[in-house]
Amino acid sequence: MSKKTLAGKRVAITGGAHGVGRETALAFIAVGAHIALGDRDTGRTRAVAEQFARMHGGTVVGLALDTTDSARFAEFLARAERKLGGLDVVVNAADAEPTGSFLSESEAESDHQIDVNLRAVVTGSRLAGRRFVEQGHGHIVNIGSAAGVTAAMGAAVYSATKHAVVGLGTALHRGLAEQGVLVSTIAPGYAPAPEMVADAIVDCVEHRRGGLVVVPPRGRFRTATPDPARLRRTMRRMLGRI
Repeated sequence: MSKKTLAGKRVAITGGAHGVGRETALAFIAVGAHIALGDRDTGRTRAVAEQFARMHGGTVVGLALDTTDSARFAEFLARAERKLGGLDVVVNAADAEPTGSFLSESEAESDHQIDVNLRAVVTGSRLAGRRFVEQGHGHIVNIGSAAGVTAAMGAAVYSATKHAVVGLGTALHRGLAEQGVLVSTIAPGYAPAPEMVADAIVDCVEHRRGGLVVVPPRGRFRTATPDPARLRRTMRRMLGRI
């Protein structure tokens, strides 16, 4: 049986009906947290929340969310706060995957990746950051990628969005820590299992780890320093490209 190391923590997760977001919800539930899931797929979000609450107990709510609409994002966090009685953690897990090579990718496809992978993370971090600074504590977790440090062939726009998320996280980690707010950026290596990413997210919150945390394909994760040269070397070792 899992130890309830985060019993009573209140966590809002974007992209919560699928992939990393869904697995992150399960991982937090296992350690006693209360969860608000947000996703554009409202029906599935509510179904997943009901299933998790029925199977695992605790408070799990599913809410509508369009991360690309700042007003709706703000409404999601406000509703999550009301439903859970407050917020301690916000995980920006919504993600738009690359769709093809740079030259063949349509403008609309590129815009979608930028909107979901970058603009929404900026919006979510700002909305959560304001809330957490006001209350004097909180933890923001954003999902970067190995592609956000070394870049990935055939995924130029996706890599660009993840580079920006890594830079955003580094700046926020340095700028908000003294105000009581932790910011972690999770950088998965090549095609890790969602469960591994979820475990890294929960570990950051359990142990109050800020900064960039790399998740190699085998699932061992560690905190990286924000020095760019060291980050590049770390990612190359992760991906076996020495």
